[in-house]
Amino acid sequence: MGDTLTHHSGRNPFHRALGLAACAALTFGGTFLAVPAVAESGAPIPDPSVSAPAGSTPAPATTSSPAPAGSTPASPAGDSAPGISDAGLAEAVLRDLGMTLEQFNAAGEQGKRAADAVASLRGLPGYVGISLKDGRIVVEGTGPELEDRVAELNAAGPGDFVLVASSATLEPPSQPAPSTSTPATTPAASAQAEPSAPERVAASTDQLFKDYVREVGAEGLQAVAYANGSFVIRTGGTNQPEAEGAPANPASPGVSAASPSPSEFVARYSNVRLEEGAPIAPEEDFFGGQGYVFNTGIICSAGYGAYSPDGKPLVLTAGHCTEDGTATTANVERPESPANRLLGTLGFSQFGGPGNSRITGDEANPGNVGTDIAVIRDIRPGLEVQPATTRWDAPTDPGSTAVKIIGTALPSPGQAVCRSGRTAGWSCGTVDEVGIYVVGGFTADPADLRAFRGFLSTSVQSSGGDSGGPWISGNFAVGTHSAGDQVVPGQPVNNFAVATTLEDAMTRLPGVQLQLFLNKPLLTEPADGGGVALGQTITGQVPAAPASAVAAGSKVRITVTGQEPVEVPVDSAGQWQFTAPSPAGRLRFTAETINGFSHSGAGSFDVTVLPSELPAPVIGSPAEGASLTTLEGIEGTGTPGATVELSGDATGQAVVGLDGTWKVPVTGDVKFGTFTVTAVQTARGAADGPAASRTFTVVPPSPVVANIQDGQHFAHDAVPQRITGSALKGAAVTVTVDGTAVRAGSDGTWSVPVPAGLAAGTHTVTANQGVDGVASAPVHLTFVVDPAPVIVPAGITPAGVSGQLPATGADGLLTAAGVGAGVLLLGGAALLIARRRSRP
Repeated sequence: MGDTLTHHSGRNPFHRALGLAACAALTFGGTFLAVPAVAESGAPIPDPSVSAPAGSTPAPATTSSPAPAGSTPASPAGDSAPGISDAGLAEAVLRDLGMTLEQFNAAGEQGKRAADAVASLRGLPGYVGISLKDGRIVVEGTGPELEDRVAELNAAGPGDFVLVASSATLEPPSQPAPSTSTPATTPAASAQAEPSAPERVAASTDQLFKDYVREVGAEGLQAVAYANGSFVIRTGGTNQPEAEGAPANPASPGVSAASPSPSEFVARYSNVRLEEGAPIAPEEDFFGGQGYVFNTGIICSAGYGAYSPDGKPLVLTAGHCTEDGTATTANVERPESPANRLLGTLGFSQFGGPGNSRITGDEANPGNVGTDIAVIRDIRPGLEVQPATTRWDAPTDPGSTAVKIIGTALPSPGQAVCRSGRTAGWSCGTVDEVGIYVVGGFTADPADLRAFRGFLSTSVQSSGGDSGGPWISGNFAVGTHSAGDQVVPGQPVNNFAVATTLEDAMTRLPGVQLQLFLNKPLLTEPADGGGVALGQTITGQVPAAPASAVAAGSKVRITVTGQEPVEVPVDSAGQWQFTAPSPAGRLRFTAETINGFSHSGAGSFDVTVLPSELPAPVIGSPAEGASLTTLEGIEGTGTPGATVELSGDATGQAVVGLDGTWKVPVTGDVKFGTFTVTAVQTARGAADGPAASRTFTVVPPSPVVANIQDGQHFAHDAVPQRITGSALKGAAVTVTVDGTAVRAGSDGTWSVPVPAGLAAGTHTVTANQGVDGVASAPVHLTFVVDPAPVIVPAGITPAGVSGQLPATGADGLLTAAGVGAGVLLLGGAALLIARRRSRP
């Protein structure tokens, strides 16, 4: 009972003693003597290791995460950020882009292909620009060289490049534009009347940027960009830091006072437009639990993002941090850069009763029970307040594991809660009690006591500077941190922390809405690019993850160009739907999840609204009666968005793309023979269209002859004994040599004997293979057997052969010897005959 409540903002706590009777009359479930829980005033940031006074009971390790001793001030959870996981990336792309991680990766690969192609396109005549649209890489421009290059790009990849003529593509001017090395205008030239028609065509952002800076100057220039078939020059003030004594509007070096204005410069181009925008400033996220400093020196923690009644961003925090409204401005405690210090200015604040009033004891309102809430408004542009509470897992990246806020909840005893603050970091525990709490006010008067509705936990840790920080339960906002225990000499210390009930505090802020986390909607039926019949429902899903549920009361705003937006409810499961509108045809729309002023950002979708009756699809390939050796798929044209269902000897289905084409791939083992397939277009809610049929044949490929080449010559004694080759496994191979057939089986290879005794000359080989009784086309080849060479006896010169030895006078002798040898041979022969006859 000797504990005191301390304001947990940044000023040194001061304590006042009150009687137990007064406390008992004003508290529910506990008796406390209180002073505001504020932090140091211009003093060093408290050591986060001192998250609770010495001797206090620490929170259980499983529920509390106070900052470690020795950590950097205002960095409650250490300095090393966790590694980025696929789960974190999937969450980011789902919310920011409405895409799955797989779709995000595929889009990245397509973007890389587009970027790689620019170098080879930029120098070609007729090239205007490149963009990604409807799943295609759109190259804008005209000309044969451009057509050839786009065809090469498609041949080398997925074929997603498409060349379109741009309305910005004009014939080049008769006189070339000035080069970058020569001033584009002179004072005399700039004084002339503006040309009646555009005289230039921009070809690249680089060249356009150089020309603009050279002719007009860089002052006020924000961007030179390309989008939707034209170039954009965007101006919006000077984007540079201010410096004392700097000239108000310094002229760009080398730019004449007679230089053209931005509008005059743009008017010279047929494909450039001028836009005006606000000065560019770097964006910075700001989360519940991060620290800020009022101009009075008070250091506190941000609670929640919110919206004013007119939709402007706000930050909710503790009212006692404002010192009864004397603070005027607040700065981010540790901004990303000194130029980004400002958080905002003080709006409404209340600590205690209305107008920061104390407990009065008036008969009409004896307790004067109020709240402890403040609003910081006029949030600095570029500072993006997030509907999430940092857990301080990575102080340098407070959003990496931040908990999303999807609504408010009243506290109840036993409820699990967690608190976030710039000093003690992240701490969790349970609600021990709910009641009315009394805290010392801003003045030094001991009678200045303030009362508010709140709840208390003895397991949640807190410290000076945590005031205003969020208390959450799951993904629901429960309260803002208000007070904690204070060490009183001679009295026992029991840790406790007190928060103001947020739902009660919001009753003092009429029209103010809590900022809520919302995911972008997804399209579920039909899929993006699909079709739905006129009058049928288009359905979708708002994912809950990484939160536990979709914020109650959320809607999806459907916007179709040229029509008023339509808002449809999101049910408790996150589902939404609307009716496919007329007329039939392509329907492009955006869908955004909204909840009051909270919104998710829009996702874009493209579907086709189909008529109630569908025509027959067209089967383009294979052709009627075609004979094929392979069958990879069946394709054709149809109604975009409809589903083509294939039946018969090949089955499957495919959605007709926005370009009107479809393809059903054929997978698995190929079968041979006659195929008849039937295709029908279907769509949800529409009657099936008439059927289209196609008949064709798939035959095996011809076998391969491996060891004989067409036209090959063989010596008469070197003809192969066998003919070998390859074929489909299990095929029956028939080989004929000069009309004589030989059959062989195949296990992937085959071999048949060559007929013996092939005569010299040309021979014909024919081979085919049959599978399941279906024969392949034959393969034909010939080979040649060369004749055997003529053998001449030694010493005999064939007739007509020249080059004999010269006469030596012995040639008559040789002739006589030859005649004599002949006579001897004849005599031998006669003798042999006579002897045979003389035998009995």
